[in-house]
Amino acid sequence: MKRFLTIFILLLFVQNALALSVELGIDEVLVVDNTTVTFDVAENNPNLVFLILESGNESVLKALHFGESISFGVVNYTVGSLDIETLTLRLHILGNYSRIEVVKRKDIDIALLEAFDKYLKVKIRNTGYYEINDTLLISSQGIVIREQGLHLRPGEEVIVKIMPPYNQLIFTLEEAKISKSIVISSLESLVTIDRIWRDDKLHVILKNHGDAVNATVKLLFSGMTIDKKEVVIGTSEQKEIIFEKDVTQGTIVVDYGVITQESFYFEAPMISLVKTVKEGEKLQIWLRNEGDQKFEGKVTVYQNGVIVSEPYYLDVNIPPGEEVSVGFIVPEDAQILTIGLTAQSYSATFPISIKSELEAKAVNSYAKAILGGTTSYAVVILGNGKVEFGVEGLPESIKAYFYYGDAQVRELDVVQNAQVSLVLKLPNLPQGFVLNEPIEFNMTVNDIKIPLKLEVTGMGILPVYGDNWLAKINYTSEYHHVGLPYRFAGNEITPPFVFEPWDGEKIAIIYGRYIRQGKDVRIHLLDSSGKIVQSSTQERGRSDFLIFNLSEFMLMIEGENYFDGALLVADYLREPKNISFELKKREFGEGLRTFIINVTSLRGQRLQFSLTSDKDVELRAYYFTLNNEKENFDPLSTNFKGVFKDKRKSINGEIGIRSYEDFVAIALIGEGNVTLEFKTTGGGPEVSELASREVYLLILGLIALLVLVVYLEKKMG
Repeated sequence: MKRFLTIFILLLFVQNALALSVELGIDEVLVVDNTTVTFDVAENNPNLVFLILESGNESVLKALHFGESISFGVVNYTVGSLDIETLTLRLHILGNYSRIEVVKRKDIDIALLEAFDKYLKVKIRNTGYYEINDTLLISSQGIVIREQGLHLRPGEEVIVKIMPPYNQLIFTLEEAKISKSIVISSLESLVTIDRIWRDDKLHVILKNHGDAVNATVKLLFSGMTIDKKEVVIGTSEQKEIIFEKDVTQGTIVVDYGVITQESFYFEAPMISLVKTVKEGEKLQIWLRNEGDQKFEGKVTVYQNGVIVSEPYYLDVNIPPGEEVSVGFIVPEDAQILTIGLTAQSYSATFPISIKSELEAKAVNSYAKAILGGTTSYAVVILGNGKVEFGVEGLPESIKAYFYYGDAQVRELDVVQNAQVSLVLKLPNLPQGFVLNEPIEFNMTVNDIKIPLKLEVTGMGILPVYGDNWLAKINYTSEYHHVGLPYRFAGNEITPPFVFEPWDGEKIAIIYGRYIRQGKDVRIHLLDSSGKIVQSSTQERGRSDFLIFNLSEFMLMIEGENYFDGALLVADYLREPKNISFELKKREFGEGLRTFIINVTSLRGQRLQFSLTSDKDVELRAYYFTLNNEKENFDPLSTNFKGVFKDKRKSINGEIGIRSYEDFVAIALIGEGNVTLEFKTTGGGPEVSELASREVYLLILGLIALLVLVVYLEKKMG
């Protein structure tokens, strides 16, 4: 029974043992579950490493050479290589643990919250492992503008307000010698003048975008102050200031420690005739004020220069941007009439022709929509009578509905006028039409045909994957770009995503957390009409990919329940070959070409590459076989995680092809005429391969240990 229990415990240990190699800097802390690991280096012997392990009230300090180990709890730590220049230690970890993390001992993160012309607000957060109890120096252009104590526990943050604002700030922890800087590219106005309008008084709307502020508001006419008000504008408050002066032009000046001003000029009213409807001897008139000034005056109706309306005139008051309706009694047989408007400083006339037949016109005759979405057209009908609605020339896959208000209709009794909405519901896949090409069709109102156009684009916009400027500004386009990785998410299946037209052989590949969890996904290739022409077939837990030559295409991703990941479409090389091309700036503001190279035939060799260009071009090389290596691919990021990076007109480099390598990725960033050449040479196994074999070595070692235990048990009786 004792022998069986020993064997069972060892087998259980083999099953749960985890092995990992970690790079640890001299200023960093390795956290393994509840244990912290730091190190120091002997000054007189750089090959001697002092390893400090702490857990609760227990701590151990051990001096170790390369290859020596120490066990702490259920985890074994083995000292690997030490980079003397950067003081970075490679530490091999073996044991049963659930969480591992490397963090700075002491570090701060600086985030700009508000940047106004009056002040700055900055958030300082302790992102290190230990508590900060230090003196914070804030400086600009070499001059310290503030000195204060900083006491922050890990994860705590404090907000600092700085007046006046500066273009560049440096935040320094005096004792820890940690400095972070921020550059303020632009300052926003703390207080803005949102609107100036006039009735019998002058109204000014001020908007405070930050903290409460005292302000002086002046009204200037011909450069002279004719009125002034002192106000307090609360935090993020919108405040209305009213001047009793009757002026039509001048300047508003706001002084809150910073001066902002805006001139104003009010033009005369602009009255337009919206429509008229005549039923027998009753004439109804709709007038709209298109100007910035209120209209106060009279309306009357003439025929051949003689007033024929009853009453003779009506007083009207039309505020700016609003519409009013007035009614008169006129001769029943009148066909040509003139509507007259008069005011103190404005007059206008509108000849009208009375018609009784129905009229219909589209307010918008063109619409653009996405697959799976809806779009609408507004149609105005003038006259009286019963109308029926329909469409002609619309693909059957697009469904049409007519709405009057909130009610869905197919026919309607129109009295004087009516506005109807034509709503189109689009399918998820293009059926009977092609994307990005106008579809011409007619909406019918009885025998009236109203020509309309519809353009359908691809479904959805994917955010750019990675920590780069495109993701930070949420760059979007009508189509997705070849060479850029994108984030995707879906439930069962995504809608199709449209990519830019791109000639040549390409690879579409998906990877990320969902694949890392061993789940299954498939990628479908569609042509521009929505037909699936190819689907991936890789097994579960592997990055699915497709290799294809289709120039105009869409991609659709299928998974289990909710899934997410990264999608990349790039140029594909079946083997390394010499290529020449022109690298041009793309729509997203950068020149970029990404090549995924199949290197299965080169395993165990070294791939040499040579680039020449008439301008400086950046070349980045990445391993692209393991899932986490694909996740590291981010060609426009400043945080480079590949294996080679250089920028110049002539670049030479090489990378080793590991024994299990499938792909490598080459990204070229910039502009110029580029020639890229490849050569292969023989080579031994890469150091990185050793890490991938550690699990197998661990299992073999534990099996040997098991044999030794059984042997000792037999010998001891």
